[in-house]
Amino acid sequence: MQIKTASLSAEPLRVQELLQPAILGLDEPAARGKDRISIDLFLSLIDDLVVGSGRVETTVELQCGRCCRWMNWPIRLLNFQLRIRPPLPLWIDLTPFVREDILLALPMVAVCDERAAGGCSSEGIRTLNETGVQQSIHGKDVWGILDRFQRNR
Repeated sequence: MQIKTASLSAEPLRVQELLQPAILGLDEPAARGKDRISIDLFLSLIDDLVVGSGRVETTVELQCGRCCRWMNWPIRLLNFQLRIRPPLPLWIDLTPFVREDILLALPMVAVCDERAAGGCSSEGIRTLNETGVQQSIHGKDVWGILDRFQRNR
């Protein structure tokens, strides 16, 4: 996604684009691009500095770190901003800025919503009782085992 620098002025220029998810380069085993990237930006040239703000939205597919199921993970950067300092090239490529912010918005390890239908199985994760209080799946005496150990002195 390139913008000609000469087309920018102090008056904001609105840029609306749909980029292919391939620009993300998500070749990871647990992440892949899914939907096109929707961009709605306002760009201006202020004292030889290109300033942009707007929104960037897409959805990627991530693999749950607990149950290994694939899930849609929406990314909504509602306050996307960029600044480009001189020397300014003839054409400005906005793709690296968009890609970087989307990748930074991804979680280190994605997990399903435990309360959602079709989420992680109840084995090995905490469950919620009717009152919404977290409880262990191991029973109430899981800490009693630790009480039997004596400290090394």
